[in-house]
Amino acid sequence: YAGPWVEHPTQFSNEYATDMLEDEWTLVSHGDTWLDEIGAHELRPAPGNRQFVNKVPGKVDDDEPNQMMLLSDMILAWDPSFRYYLEMYAADENKLKNDFGAAFKKLTELGCGF
Repeated sequence: YAGPWVEHPTQFSNEYATDMLEDEWTLVSHGDTWLDEIGAHELRPAPGNRQFVNKVPGKVDDDEPNQMMLLSDMILAWDPSFRYYLEMYAADENKLKNDFGAAFKKLTELGCGF
């Protein structure tokens, strides 16, 4: 697979959730050479792989950073029970930070059973 999930991968934020909901996503494969033509060649996955990109054939958007999502990411937006959480965290970054912090603390203090 090729490309970043978010524009700022080293900063903790709700960017992943907001991008999932706000961006238009297109399923691509290695053969989608139109990505090269719009300056997004790094989003072409390896042969045999497919992924979603925040680009549309024939539309150049210089303001939008090149990003990708996998099918497993897109399910979060498509499934209503998962989408609920995407919408909640996209709307409230502090809630995401608090919920993540509590879950991470629990995991690091108690471990996981596998």
